[in-house]
Amino acid sequence: MSDSTNELRMCPTRIDAAPVLFAHKVTDGQCQDRQRGHYHKCFTCAFNNVYVQAHGAPDVRTAVREVKRIVRVG
Repeated sequence: MSDSTNELRMCPTRIDAAPVLFAHKVTDGQCQDRQRGHYHKCFTCAFNNVYVQAHGAPDVRTAVREVKRIVRVG
């Protein structure tokens, strides 16, 4: 997992890097709480404990990306 408990990560950070409709920045503790509570987005997240155990932890710096938004006015 993350070396620092102060770092934020995107929840969820999809394994396949697909965009998500709603994402939140969470701490490591919040991430673990969601996994323990069987949060419905955890199964496809790159920070899922089972996925991390099999494939290694994702790089937090590359996992948090700016998302370009298109907004229609009017």
